[in-house]
Amino acid sequence: MSLLLQDRSYRDIEAIAGCSHRTVAKAKKVCHEHGLTATSQVEALSVEEIDVLFADGRKTPSKEFVAFDVAAAVKKRTGKKKLPLRVLWANYLDTDGTPGQRHYSYQRFCQIIGEYVEVNELTMRITHVPGHTMQVDWAGTKMAIFDPVTGTKTTVSVFVASLPYSGMVFACGCLDEKMPNWLDAHLRAFEYFGGAAQVIVPDNASTASNQIARGDRAREVNREYRDFLEYHQTAAVPTRPVRPTDKGNVEAGVKVVTNWVIGRLADRRFASLDDANDAIAAEVEAINDRTPFRGQKTSRRELFTEHEQSELFDLPEARWQPVIWKKSKVNRDYHVEIATV
Repeated sequence: MSLLLQDRSYRDIEAIAGCSHRTVAKAKKVCHEHGLTATSQVEALSVEEIDVLFADGRKTPSKEFVAFDVAAAVKKRTGKKKLPLRVLWANYLDTDGTPGQRHYSYQRFCQIIGEYVEVNELTMRITHVPGHTMQVDWAGTKMAIFDPVTGTKTTVSVFVASLPYSGMVFACGCLDEKMPNWLDAHLRAFEYFGGAAQVIVPDNASTASNQIARGDRAREVNREYRDFLEYHQTAAVPTRPVRPTDKGNVEAGVKVVTNWVIGRLADRRFASLDDANDAIAAEVEAINDRTPFRGQKTSRRELFTEHEQSELFDLPEARWQPVIWKKSKVNRDYHVEIATV
């Protein structure tokens, strides 16, 4: 709303705030209906007043847990003297609630802040918090590998991960978009960045989330995916259906990878997935080291190293490994059948 009152164009606001044309139009309508004509009026609005103006569909905080001021916590994560999330959580634990109330766990505390950041497209101050979010998606354009003997073509899907604050990207090729490759690609991204972001924002493909009920657009995170993320002390916040701007940065990251990785490698013929991934990795390195970036004499990697890397969660000492659970019936000879040949 402040940008609208500064006579910025829709296109400028969409680029600055990473929001959709529809969102800008909605903000303009609210300004008109409520007589907001100066930026000082917008800045004077409280979080509660903004919630009334913009119904964002968030649930009322559970009375079972001690509530906290999410907007205030997010504000403390911006500017030069931003506080780490663990410090904010420790301060939250010192607050008292009513008898019988519990405090949120650290993971849930981070998830609530993440949901607030992703849902609210109104202020650019909370859009990019160092180390807070990793956005992930599959690129729409595929690659291919060819058997050197038969010439058979195999399609390769390209996974893209992006850190909104620094713009750092990661990409790798997978033979399909099923859960094992989805999780493995996440793990490789974590290892490439040297840690896990506090919140992961995936797309709404069945790989990441399930439909809660038939006809209901809302989705919940898959159990296998949730367990994987919990192992790495992070959590997923699926994007809202029909809201691609919830993942504005990864859409930009996918576009960069499509143009500067998939596009540049389109004329090369790869004999194996390893060969393709070696080439993808080289192009990704070039993207992250390229200058200038965002109009400054710096690169994605320099921004990442200076401001974001230290904010990521350390990875567990034991590397995550996929597990397949199988229910078996004990036979009369006390043996259990695992598989048949």
